[in-house]
Amino acid sequence: MRDKLLPFDRRMEMLFMLINRRRITRRELAEVFSVSDDTIDRDLIILTRYLPINILRGCAGGVEILNTYTEIIHKYLSQDEADLLIRYQRKASEKDKLILMRIIYKFAKP
Repeated sequence: MRDKLLPFDRRMEMLFMLINRRRITRRELAEVFSVSDDTIDRDLIILTRYLPINILRGCAGGVEILNTYTEIIHKYLSQDEADLLIRYQRKASEKDKLILMRIIYKFAKP
């Protein structure tokens, strides 16, 4: 779905997704970033060095950011702003869709 990102950029996007959703599966991350599960695993190992991330194994597993993580100040979009971006995303070019999705992940309410 996304253009190939540098590893640092991909990890930052993963962080924003975790902050927004609080929990996501490795498979979902691999699909969003068009990389292998092994690449996601390596990224998560690096992220766990700096962030309170919990990796859960098994069928109910996934990746979650712990509730104690409050260092990032998150400004949220209003519901009207988020809806507008989602509507524009549906009509946008592929490159613009990626940019709009990043904005939504960074600023949408969890």
